[in-house]
Amino acid sequence: MKEVQIRVRIRFIDWEKSTIHRIQNFGEDLWRSFRDNNRIQIDLGEIDQAVDEITFLVRDTFLKRSLPEVHRLLKAHLMETEAVIETEPV
Repeated sequence: MKEVQIRVRIRFIDWEKSTIHRIQNFGEDLWRSFRDNNRIQIDLGEIDQAVDEITFLVRDTFLKRSLPEVHRLLKAHLMETEAVIETEPV
């Protein structure tokens, strides 16, 4: 069975009300959580330029285990109601 890459897009609904620094700080924590995991591709350069969304790629077999970490970090940054998480095969 071939593994499929899934794009996870964390889209911030009203990003203009939130400061870019909050989004980038969340993204940096997300990067730290996933940087050593070879099942996830996340780019710190993209996070540093993020304005309204952050995306990363994850293997389909690891998707269900990665999403709780995304939710945990959104909650830790008090952003859980400010973001929508979308997934799509690449």
